[in-house]
This record gives sequence, structure tokens and C-alpha cells, in this order.
Amino acid sequence: MKYTLIGSFTSPYARKMRILLSTLGPFEFKSINYLEQADSNFLKSINPINQIPILLVGDTKIFDSRVIYNYLAKTHQLKELTLEEENRLSAIDAAMNTSINLFSLRRGGLDLNSGNTYVERQKERIPLILNYLSPWVKTLNSKEPAHWNFVTMSLYSYLYWGEFRQILDLSEFHEMRLFLENFKDAPGVIETTPPA
Repeated sequence: MKYTLIGSFTSPYARKMRILLSTLGPFEFKSINYLEQADSNFLKSINPINQIPILLVGDTKIFDSRVIYNYLAKTHQLKELTLEEENRLSAIDAAMNTSINLFSLRRGGLDLNSGNTYVERQKERIPLILNYLSPWVKTLNSKEPAHWNFVTMSLYSYLYWGEFRQILDLSEFHEMRLFLENFKDAPGVIETTPPA
């Protein structure tokens, strides 16, 4: 089966799919920059929800990272996620969405410290989610292969992106910093590191 993943090098959603795909075998990665008009037009022409990543499997287009994972899990007989893992993944994706929204607002010129009610509510979500995930993160061991799975790949991609984009301050989340350090050599991480 030939897979083509469309995304950007910096997107945490695309990166977690690149990490997962790298553990499953060869695939093609087509990088786009939705800030460039040609790439933006291309994305709109192939994806009605106008977001990345997109997985192409022959003529089939799969639009969302969660749906892509479900497809790959069935196709490659990956371990089914437990309800607890699904909840963690939902929390990580919520933190990612929130952080991407904040990043986009900041890039659009909004002062994230202006006291804007919407922004403040978004900013409140991130520490709540990190605190929820912290007890689980403390149990992870980078030397245990089973601990490197789609949920931890998702968390790694999010935390790395958040620091890279200066949206996350992990100074009060020691276990998250330790997680990034401990899993920096996990399969697929080095190969998918975004360019500086």
C-alpha cells in the first residue's frame, strides 16, 4: 500500500502522523505551506475542511489525523486504543487546537496578554490539560517500546511544537520537559524534527 501524507514540516498534527507512518514502512511526504497562495489553493481543492494532514491512499483521501490513525490501525493491526488512551488523545488534541488558535491569533496581531475573554479561556485550558496528563506522563519509560505509541507520539509532537512556537511554557511542568528529553531519540523523532 502506497501512502502519501500531505502536511507541513512544523504542524504537530502532521508530525505525529509522520512519526507513526515512519514506524510502518516507506511513505511519501508532500510538504505544503498554506500561507503561500498556490499551496493554499491546492489544499482547498483536495480537502473541504481546509486543514492538514491529509493521507492519500490511491484515490482515497483521509482528512483528519484521528481518522487517519483509525484507518492505519485497522490496516496494520495496531493495538486498539483503550478508553483511557482515547481520553488522553482527546486531551492532547484539545491542547493542540487551543495552542494553534493562540498561535494564529498572535500571528494575526492580537496581543495574547490583552485580557481578551476568549483568549483567556483558551489559555486556561492548557495547564488544566497538562495537569490531567501529568500523572500518566510520570509513568512513561522511553526504554519500554510499548510506551512509544500514537498517544505518546501525539504528546511529543504537541509539546515540541508548543515550545518551538513559544506558545508553551513548560517551566512549571517538569515531567513534560523530562518526557521531551527522554523520548527525543524515539523512533521517528529525529527524522521528523522541523527545520529551525
